[in-house]
Amino acid sequence: MPSTPAPPAEPPERRNLYRILHVQPEAPAEVIKASYRALMSSLRAHPDLGGDTARAAQINAAYAVLRDPAQRAAYDASLRRRAAPASARLAQCLFCGTAWPARSPTPLRCGSCTSPLTPAPAPGQVPGELIGRRRGTRVALEADANLRLPGQAQPVPAVLRDVSVTGLSLACLPPLDPGTVVRVTTARFDALARVVACRVAPPAQLVRAELLTLQVARPAAA
Repeated sequence: MPSTPAPPAEPPERRNLYRILHVQPEAPAEVIKASYRALMSSLRAHPDLGGDTARAAQINAAYAVLRDPAQRAAYDASLRRRAAPASARLAQCLFCGTAWPARSPTPLRCGSCTSPLTPAPAPGQVPGELIGRRRGTRVALEADANLRLPGQAQPVPAVLRDVSVTGLSLACLPPLDPGTVVRVTTARFDALARVVACRVAPPAQLVRAELLTLQVARPAAA
């Protein structure tokens, strides 16, 4: 009886990095490190111990992302985007909470606070380049920005530090709690972002956030 052909291998970029390292998505950094070491040594995945080279490279690539807080935050954001349908994410404005009728098309901007409502692109969905930078790459991009906080009418001055299709970092004076949704406006784009981390970086706070929505400014006509 002919054997059933094996299913095609999942593309590396679609494989779940947590599954590769045999850990849960909520695992702390210490558990991820311990699992990586166990796979490479105790379970003999390292090529020097007889392991498969391709498999070892896959484990190393997964660990390189998950051990870095910024890369892990961006990866987690991409997983959430894949898991949640656009209709579930955009039933209401993520900044002010204004809702629109069920089954209605998602507007481009909120009718109450004018926040952009177009979902930020997930990795692999960007056909070309975004705001003049290569897709998927976090690139240093220093620019003045206005930061709007929930419940506050006046924007807070901020300085954009870097940006990618999935996230950004900026410096501002007020500390921001992780999970807070803020509106970031620059000359190049208008976006809603969820704070992932905030730490003191004198004389300001360094904030890292995942992009939720994004509206890119059209270039001025020549």
